[in-house]
Amino acid sequence: MSAEFTLRPAPSEVVRRDWRLPLVAAGVWAAALAGLYGGTVTGLVTVVVCVALTALGIGRREGVAAAVATVAFGAMLGAGVTTAHVAARDHPGLAALTAEEARGEAELVLHTVPKPTTKRPDMVTATARLRSFKSDASVVEGNWQVLLVASGTEWAELSSGQRLTAPVVLREAEPGRLTAAIVSARGPPELDGEPALPHRFAAHVRERLAEAVAVVPQPEAGLIPALAVGDTSLMDPEIAADFRTTGLVHLVVVSGYHLSLLVGAVLAVAVACRAGPRARVVAGAVAAGVIVVVAGPQPSVLRAAVMAGMTLLALAAGRPRAAMPALATAVLLVVLVDPDMSAQAGFALSVAACVGLLLLAFRWAKPLEHRGWPQGVALAVTIPLATQVAVTPLLVGLGSGVSLVSVPVNLLAALVAAPVVVLSVGAAAAAAVWLPAGEFMSQLAALPARWLIWLARTGAEVPGALLPVPGGLWWGIGSALVLALVIGLLQLRRFRRAMLAVLLAAGLGTVPACLSSGGAPSGWVVTMCDVGQGDALVLPAGDAAIVVDVGPDPEPVDACLEALGVDRVALLVLSHFHIDHTAGIGGVMEGREVAAILAPPPGEARYGYELVEERAGSVPVLEAVPGEVFAFGDTRLEVLGPPADPLSGTRSDPNNNSVALRAEVAGTSVLLAGDVELEGQRALLDRGAGLGVDVLKVPHHGSSFQVPEFLEAADPAVALVGVGAGNEYGHPDPGPLGLLEKGGALVFRTDEDGRITVSRSGGRIEVRTEG
Repeated sequence: MSAEFTLRPAPSEVVRRDWRLPLVAAGVWAAALAGLYGGTVTGLVTVVVCVALTALGIGRREGVAAAVATVAFGAMLGAGVTTAHVAARDHPGLAALTAEEARGEAELVLHTVPKPTTKRPDMVTATARLRSFKSDASVVEGNWQVLLVASGTEWAELSSGQRLTAPVVLREAEPGRLTAAIVSARGPPELDGEPALPHRFAAHVRERLAEAVAVVPQPEAGLIPALAVGDTSLMDPEIAADFRTTGLVHLVVVSGYHLSLLVGAVLAVAVACRAGPRARVVAGAVAAGVIVVVAGPQPSVLRAAVMAGMTLLALAAGRPRAAMPALATAVLLVVLVDPDMSAQAGFALSVAACVGLLLLAFRWAKPLEHRGWPQGVALAVTIPLATQVAVTPLLVGLGSGVSLVSVPVNLLAALVAAPVVVLSVGAAAAAAVWLPAGEFMSQLAALPARWLIWLARTGAEVPGALLPVPGGLWWGIGSALVLALVIGLLQLRRFRRAMLAVLLAAGLGTVPACLSSGGAPSGWVVTMCDVGQGDALVLPAGDAAIVVDVGPDPEPVDACLEALGVDRVALLVLSHFHIDHTAGIGGVMEGREVAAILAPPPGEARYGYELVEERAGSVPVLEAVPGEVFAFGDTRLEVLGPPADPLSGTRSDPNNNSVALRAEVAGTSVLLAGDVELEGQRALLDRGAGLGVDVLKVPHHGSSFQVPEFLEAADPAVALVGVGAGNEYGHPDPGPLGLLEKGGALVFRTDEDGRITVSRSGGRIEVRTEG
C-alpha cells in the first residue's frame, strides 16, 4: 500500500508580499512630479481623474483594476498636496517681482547651512524661507521656499535656522521645483535673534568636530566630518571627485547606512545595559533624531529617518520588520510633507539604492550561500552590485556617467566602512562634549579613513573608471528596460549560462576600450569640454595639447583629456583666476606633464591664484603679454589681452582682464576671449585686434554683458558656449545668441550638446557633439 503526500506550509507560515503601500507611494511620487512641472491646473485635473479611478476600483481586491485604483489613490493624495504648494509658490505678487528682478529688503529664515559654490570661493548658496519682501513700490508677505545666493565671509559663517534681513534682488527660479525665487543678496545680513536650540546644537557639533580634526593631516581631516555628519566643506575637491567616480559618495552623504549603524550601536548598548523594549526604542529614536538635526534635512537623511522610525515602531509593537512597506511609507510621508523631494536627484538615488538592496541583493546572495559562502561575504558581494544596477538608469538619465569600478571598490571599502563611520560619528559626539576626546577619536578614525582615500584615488586612476554615457529621460528609460530584460533572463535557468557568457564577453570587450583613450578626430581644431558652469578648451599642439581653462572640478576636464588622448600639455592657459576657470587644475596636472602655465595678474581673484600657485609646483607660470606669439606644430597662439595697463573700476576687473587669444590651427582661426565683458571687449575693439575668426568661444558663458560690435567683428561660423544646465546666473542670455545666429553662426552649448569638437575636413568645418 502506498500513498502520496504533498507537504504544504501552514497558512500562518505563508508570507505574501503586500504591494499596496509601494503602489500608493509610487502614485504620490508621480503625481507630485506632474504637479511641480505642470502647475495648479495639471494638479486639479489629476485629482479629479484619480478620484474617478479610485471610485471605480472600490471593492476590487486583486487584479489590474485594484492596482490601478491603489496607484490612483496615492496620486490623488500627491496631486492634492502638491497643488496647494504650487499655488502658494506661484503667488502673483511674488511672480511679478521676480519677473522684473525687483530690488528691496528681504526677511529670510535659513533652512540649510550656507555652502560654498564651485564657481567662486566667496559665494555661498542655501535654501531659505522668504517671509517678506519690501521694495519702494510694494510689500509681499508669505512663507516661500527660495534659493539664497550670497557672497562674503559673513554669509559663510551663518547656520541653519538663522533669521535675518538683507538687501536683495529677486530673480525667477528654474521650473519643476517648489523654489519660488532666487534671492541674490546685495549686502551683508542683519541678524534677527539666535537660531532655535536644535540649530545651535547642530552648529556646535560641526564647529567642535572641525576643531577636533585639525590634529589629523589632510585629506583625512576633511573626510572625517563628511563621514560623520555629511559635512563636505573641508574635503579636498579632488578627493571628493574621486569618491564620486568610484561610487563611494554614499559614505560622505548621511544615509540609511549611517543611521542603521548608529541606531544599531545605540540599541546594542541599551541591550547590554538590560534596558527594556520601550527604553531601547526611545534610545534609538533619540539617536536617529540627533543625526537628522546635525546632518540637516538632506533627502537621504529624511528618507532614512522615516524608515528608522517605522522600524522602531515595529520593534515597540513587537512585530517583525517589513522593509519594503517601511521604505514605501518613508517615500509616502517625505513626499507628502515636502513635494519638492520628488524632483531631487539625491532622494531618487537614495530610494533606488534601497529598492535594489531589498529586491535584488538578498535574492542574489541565496545561490552563493547554497554554494557554501558565508552570508556576510555573499551580501558584501551582492549589495554593491544590486545597488549599482538599481541606480544606473537614474545616473544615465541624469547624464552623470556610470562608474565601472564601483562594485569592486565598494566591496573593498566594506572592510572598513562600518568602523570608520562609527569612529567618525564617535569623534563628533566626543568633540561636542570634550575636545581632547574628540581629537583622540579623530586620530583613530583617520587610520581606516586612509584606506578609503587610497581606494578612491586608485579606483579613479583606472582608465575608463567613469564611463560617459548619453544622458536624458529616454536614455534612462532605455537603460532601465535593458537591465530589467537582463535580470529577467538571468532568472530563467535555460538562459542563465548564455546570459552570463554574453555579460562576461561584454565585460572583457570593454577592457581595450577603457585602456585606449580614443583620441581626437582627424583635422582636429578645438574641443570645448563639458565641465558644467565653467570653461575648458583643448587645442592640438603637435604631439601634445594646449589647454585653455580647466573648469570648476578636476573630474570632468580629466575625463575630457583622457577621451582626447592627451598625456602631455605644452601650455596651460588660465584666462583668469575665477574658480569656474581654475578649480579643476588638478584634473590637468595629475598624471600629465605640463610644460608651462600662461596667466594674467591675479587681481582680486586671490583664492584661485593661490590654488593655482599651490598646484603648479615647479611648473613655470608666465605672464600674458599682448602681442606675444607661441607656436606648437601647426598651431599658433597670439596674445590679444589683457592690456599692458590692466582695466580697473569695471563691473568685474578679473573678467575684463582675461587672457584673450587668437589661435590659428592648420588654417582655421579661433578666438578665445575668456570672460571679457563690456569694457574688455571694447578695449579689444579699440586696439584693432584681429577679431574675425572661424570659431568663437563666446565670452563669459554667453552672458548679457556683450558688445554687439564685438560679436559682429568676430563674425564666426561656429560659436561655442561653455555653460552649466540650470545655472543660477541665467547663462546664456538669448540676446547675444540671437545676434550670433542672425549673423549666420551655428551656436553650440555644452549644457545641451555636451562635449563639442570642431575639426576641418578639406575646406569644410565639421562639428561633432558628444552628450
